[in-house]
Amino acid sequence: MTSLLSRFSPIPYFPPYKGPYEVGTLDIELPVSPFIDSGLSPPCPSHSDIPTVQFRLFYPAALKGQATADGSQSGATWIPSPRKEYVAAYCKFAGAGDFLANVLSYIPRHVYYIKLPVHPAHPILPESNAGDRFPVVIFSHGLAGTRNTYSYLTASLASHGAVVLCPEHRDGSAPASFIREPRHKSGLSELQKQNHPNHKGAENTPSLANVPDGVPRTPSSSGSDSEDDKNVNSNTCPLKTTGKSLNSKDEKQTIRRVDYISQPHEISTATATIRNKQLEIRLWELGVLFAVVKTLNSGLEGMDITDDFHVFPSATTNKTKNTNTKCPSTLQLLQMFKNRLDISTGGVTWMGHSFGGATITQFVKSCWYAPLFRQNGELKDPLYVPSDTLTRHFHPDGEIGERSRAPATVLLDTWCLPLLGDRTRALWKRRLPGPTLGILSFQFYKWKENLRGFRHVMSRKGGAFEEQWFGDAQDERNEQVTPSLPKLDRSSSMDVTPQLPTGFSHSDEAKLQSGEKDVVEEDEEENSLSLKRTASRVSQRSMPGQPDRRLYYATGSAHMSQSDFGVLFPRSARYFTKVDDSEGVLDLNVRALVEFMRERGLNMTPFAEGVERDREIFGEGVVKGWEVVSLELGEEGKAKKKVEEEKKIALVDGDVVKGRRGSTKL
Repeated sequence: MTSLLSRFSPIPYFPPYKGPYEVGTLDIELPVSPFIDSGLSPPCPSHSDIPTVQFRLFYPAALKGQATADGSQSGATWIPSPRKEYVAAYCKFAGAGDFLANVLSYIPRHVYYIKLPVHPAHPILPESNAGDRFPVVIFSHGLAGTRNTYSYLTASLASHGAVVLCPEHRDGSAPASFIREPRHKSGLSELQKQNHPNHKGAENTPSLANVPDGVPRTPSSSGSDSEDDKNVNSNTCPLKTTGKSLNSKDEKQTIRRVDYISQPHEISTATATIRNKQLEIRLWELGVLFAVVKTLNSGLEGMDITDDFHVFPSATTNKTKNTNTKCPSTLQLLQMFKNRLDISTGGVTWMGHSFGGATITQFVKSCWYAPLFRQNGELKDPLYVPSDTLTRHFHPDGEIGERSRAPATVLLDTWCLPLLGDRTRALWKRRLPGPTLGILSFQFYKWKENLRGFRHVMSRKGGAFEEQWFGDAQDERNEQVTPSLPKLDRSSSMDVTPQLPTGFSHSDEAKLQSGEKDVVEEDEEENSLSLKRTASRVSQRSMPGQPDRRLYYATGSAHMSQSDFGVLFPRSARYFTKVDDSEGVLDLNVRALVEFMRERGLNMTPFAEGVERDREIFGEGVVKGWEVVSLELGEEGKAKKKVEEEKKIALVDGDVVKGRRGSTKL
């Protein structure tokens, strides 16, 4: 009956999760200083001052139907608080000016009441057997994402038995994010003091106020945790803040706002510098999240974070807006994860979408190859150096050896441009060490230049770093009049695709603009298509001593199909992105993710009830809407290689003709 009534409501709603468990959730922000002081995490990057980490936590809460039966509260708001500020931020991301964005934030009031079908602060699923632990997933969002943007995908994993942490990155990639200043900052307070423009000697210190335009930073403003507060004002000075009482008249707390920073997408040294600065923040936040997981599993042993630990109103068992966390109920919530998380290397799966996929790729490699780079000094200017605790998570002996166990990664529509800078070159050449599942939307599958880069990411041999990665497409674009090129319609906030960089060909962009379907596969004869699928599966076949690789795409899907927008706004998805079945696309993603984790022996329930193993999703048969992708470089790569060989031959011939000393005669 509830599902039927929701169809007539103007408020968008989520379809039910397919797993056998009800999903619990906590919305958490906590200071990072305890993790830094204990050595579980290095300090935050010097160009930014981020004293907290914020994330949404999903976990199995009860068997289906039992969570509401025990009288627990149901539903958490999808748009984070302060909701008006987030709606306005999305309007600005879609292209509206400040004034128009503020006006528009008052109009779609019904979206304020979108609820996640979860149970805030519900106890975790009771142990069925002694030592029963849940696998852990850490998920990194893409551009314009928040800790809630991928809730259907991540909460679906929780409904099958995983504990999922979804951080909200403070690198300027979220539409907006709010930092609640902790009272105790420990070593971070000195960093903030040094970064202040009025600090003596600031001219010799990387200052937040003097960083180049476009480099991510954390500007400050006052703010409130209530969506009804109308006094959230921007402040141009990065460190000047205004106190705002959240708990009582005697307790002041400053809130800083981090806005979305529009960055160029052309491949250049400046772009690489900007994206590297963002990656530094993102990688550091992922490292802190692992420290959080380790601490929760230990029952907060040795951690004094109660004064500044925030479990927000959407995650409390009552309707009060008091965030004072000294009450026993909050501590009990955190204690329920003690000894319930599988934090072995194989038990933690690293996952990301778009920019998040690039983040996960760089993070896993940074952690895995850290001992090697320490020995040979090959990595001169690393984006992230993991703590000893994190390094030993992968390498118990402190070095790459027999006891090392590579982590598993899941990469959704990975955006390769952030990985093409000089500072990422050394790790780009290294392969991802563990089993990897790549899932593309049809939109990214047709983006041939990015597909080529993604195949290098997925390669068992590592990526070949090309000096002119998009050289051919750059030359082609320069020959045309720039204003005549069609642009992807970005008039709707429904489209969370990164702006297409140089190298996205004119013809491919036109296909995306028109929403062209997968006509290549549809027009092919069945025999030809069968041979193509067979060749793709052969390229993915397991090899002795080599990590497993799986690469697929969902037909009729767009880049935003792996986020919540398609299932919440199906009509808009059909109109703007030509995606007819957003829920079906997401279910294929979840089905593949569940089986990928089950293949590795993790304690996950199957996607279909009563099925011991889902052999179809990765099998030899055909699953509707699901296509296997070859790991080979592809025809576009062969063409590029042929051009390079011809250029080399021409150069040698020229040397012979001109009689240059040291030339090689053919």
